[in-house]
Amino acid sequence: MASKKKKTHYINNKEFEQTILNYQRDPEQFEEEIFKMFDLLISSIIHSFKFKVDFDDAKQECFLLILKILPNFSPEKGKAFNYFTTSILNHLKLQYTKNKRYQEKLHEYRDIKGENKTPEGFIKPLE
Repeated sequence: MASKKKKTHYINNKEFEQTILNYQRDPEQFEEEIFKMFDLLISSIIHSFKFKVDFDDAKQECFLLILKILPNFSPEKGKAFNYFTTSILNHLKLQYTKNKRYQEKLHEYRDIKGENKTPEGFIKPLE
């Protein structure tokens, strides 16, 4: 009987939680392992949900988020996969919304500038 090969695009929640707990106790020893898991999780989420954000920037932002919330994780509060997936998704939604609003403001400004009108909220350029 052939042994099953571990899927590289799958995160086992029990292993994930254990690695997180190990990392919380000894960050240096488990740093590489935990970051590989988070890299897989973040990349999968960005690709699966097709967020219209810059992939590299979004990934960096998500890693910063993970570094902030990682010490707060406790298995008693819920499953690691759910906790981090929800946090990453909410962060990406916020990033997408901010980017979308920024792009809308740019388009609005360009439209108004082309018509020589000054809307509320925009500073009238010096002449």
